[in-house]
This record gives sequence, structure tokens and C-alpha cells, in this order.
Amino acid sequence: SDGTVEAFDRVAVCSGLHQAPKIPDIPGAFKGLVIHSQDYKEPSIFDGQRVVVVGCGETAFDVAHAAAASGASHVTLATRRGFVSVPASFGEDFAPLDCLIANAGTHCWESSWSRRVGFHWFITTKFQRLGMLCVSGSSCGWNQWRGAADAMDWVEGRKHIVNKATKCMPLINRGPKAAWWARPWRWLDAAEADVAVGVDLLDHYEALKFCGRSVRFRSTRDGEEVAVAADVVVLATGYRQTFPFLKRASDGLDDALPTEHFICDPDEPDLAFFGFARPNVGAIPPMAELQAMWWVAKLQGRATGPRVPSAPYKLTNCRLSYGVDYGLYMFSLAREIGAAPNLARWILERPAVALACAFGQAHAPLFRLDGPFARDDAADVCATELLEPIRMRGPAMNCIFGLTLCFFAVVNACAVVVEGVVESLFPPHEE
Repeated sequence: SDGTVEAFDRVAVCSGLHQAPKIPDIPGAFKGLVIHSQDYKEPSIFDGQRVVVVGCGETAFDVAHAAAASGASHVTLATRRGFVSVPASFGEDFAPLDCLIANAGTHCWESSWSRRVGFHWFITTKFQRLGMLCVSGSSCGWNQWRGAADAMDWVEGRKHIVNKATKCMPLINRGPKAAWWARPWRWLDAAEADVAVGVDLLDHYEALKFCGRSVRFRSTRDGEEVAVAADVVVLATGYRQTFPFLKRASDGLDDALPTEHFICDPDEPDLAFFGFARPNVGAIPPMAELQAMWWVAKLQGRATGPRVPSAPYKLTNCRLSYGVDYGLYMFSLAREIGAAPNLARWILERPAVALACAFGQAHAPLFRLDGPFARDDAADVCATELLEPIRMRGPAMNCIFGLTLCFFAVVNACAVVVEGVVESLFPPHEE
């Protein structure tokens, strides 16, 4: 069949990321089983086998844990760049990880200088890492004693996409925590104590070649080579970003995303891409919703807010070019279409809504309070459902958040004044 041809004025691409497996070119012959994680279905394939998992994302961690818990005789996880491990939740009585974030002074209502230089990241990274060090014994991640990510430093954390599949971390920790001085932090691994097999981590190694019943790896740091015996190799190496139904520029693996917020290109505004930007901490669906709002407003000529050519929401040194700081990305789009919440208005009209806006995460209902897509029921959602995670934090943590927001408010207010003075003395030249 030749198919059907129909004409449309505008097209939105919402085909998702996890379709075409990204399979590394590993030369040599392997006598065991090699599969991509897309083809993994049953943990029974690991029973009695020596398993090697290549990758360090959430899928790799899940597969390695499944192998160790399902009768594998030995499990090795190989990471080329390292990772940042932080659980999605610290327990049923605690707010989820992506709700342990406040908007005011960090992702929104901040000076252009603060957004540009990542001031809140510069400050909060130090306290976050110090807190993880004191409570879990490691500053590289929560209870992460191996596999520090590339570019992991104390300057600012706007670099990494968090790995929230943490069940594998206690199995990786068994070797490092064998020392007597690690005893105070062993309680964090008690939940996985009944798993018989640990997970050996090849930290910063890349797969070099197959050699019969083994895989040879090479260190990305010093070039050292090691061979790991294996019967099953799982390539948890992610997926290619491809649009086979469109002609897009490509680097050989991934097709390019548009230049305007990864949504559309200036010369092709009628073709939009939703759901392809990847957040550091947060969810893709609310991002896709705001992307759709931004695109509709742009088509209607209502995207009149300030443009940010440098895109400060992009994650620095991230292996994914489309990795973004979730909250800053959301508010960057919202500001351009006038959908950012009017905090002063809600403080006067309904303080509970203002509290959810300032102390909460950048959830989608916040951007339905004001602007072109406002809904009458959004205020009720903000004042009830979005307040619940804030309550779950508890008084002590909310006091910390309050002090933090006060500090950032003062710094940003001073920065705005300085920016205004500088602009009045040195006005931008008209082109």
C-alpha cells in the first residue's frame, strides 16, 4: 500500500525516546548471550550465570540488581562516566525527591545574573554534598561509595541527571564498606542484606572487545585493561534519538532537536517536538504539557516574554545535549508566555496558593494560575494537593527552606538593583 496523504497546518512529534536501541560497536566474538536491555524480560536468564551489565543508568542498576537477586553466580556493572545516585524517595513518610525543592529564589523570581551564573546551584551544592557526606558517608551521591560522576565537584551541581534506581547501591557498596570505619553507615544497606551476590563495579571503564567467554574493558582514566569472565552481557546503553519519518540533521547516532527550547526551530515553527528534553530531577509529562502551552502561545503570537539566548537551564557537562534543570526550564517557558504565577497577587488573594508556588516544586498546575492558559480549578489544586508534599517535609526542613528562600531573596533583590543601575548607566545599544 502507498498509504494515505493528508495535509495538515501543524504537526507535533510526540514519539518518545525509548524506541531505537543504542548498541555500542564492540568487536570480537562472544560465546554467551548478548542482549540490549530492551530485550530483557525474565530474570531467569541469570540463574547460575556470570553477568556483565554495561551502563550506569536506572535500567542498568535495575538489571544488575535483578541478576544478583535471581541466582547469578557473579555480577559486574561497568560505567564509563560514573553516576549520581539519589533515591526517588527516602520513605513513605517523606516527600518524594523531586518535591524536596523550592521554587522561590532558585528556579523563579530571581535576577537574570543569578539565573545566568547558576547562583543557587553554587550555594546549595555545597550543603547538599555535605549533608550526604554526614548522613550516608559519601558526598558523591546518597550512600554512593563508588562510581563518582565525571565533573563531580563542589562548585555547582547543574551537571547531572540523577539516577534514582538505588536498590543496586548496597550491593555495590559491599566491597568499600568492608572496612571497620564504614560500620556507622552500614545500616543504610540493611534492606538488601539478604541478596547473596554483590555487584562488582568497574568504575570508569569502557567495553573494548569480546573474547570468547569474557569481555575486555579499558579504563577511561589511565588506559588499564581488564578482562571479566561472562556468560550473559546486558547492554543497558540507552536509546538513539531518531525521527525516521523526518529529515533531521544527525551526528550518526542521534537526530537533532530544535533550537528553541528543544521544541521548534525559528524557520519551521509549525513543527513541534514534545517530551524530548530530559530533566535532572523531575518528570517529563509536566514538561511536555508546558511545552505544548508554550508552542500554542507562540503560534498565537503571545510568547512575548523575555528571551534567554544562552539557555541557562541547560545542564553543563551533561552527556545529553538536551539535559535540563527541570525547574528553571519550566519557569523559562512560563515567563515567555506570561504563565509564571503572580506571587504578589496570590499572597493577597490566597496565601496557601502562594505558599505552594514559593515552597513547592514546579508542578504543572502552577502555570494554570495566571496567563493565557489559566483555569478556575488550578488554585484549589495548588492550595490542597500541592501543599501536601510541603507538609510531609516537616517543620524542621521547612524552616531550612524558609531561611534559604530569605537568603536568596536578599541576594536577588540586591542583584536586581545593581542590574538596574548598570543598565541605566550603560544602556544596551540598539542594532
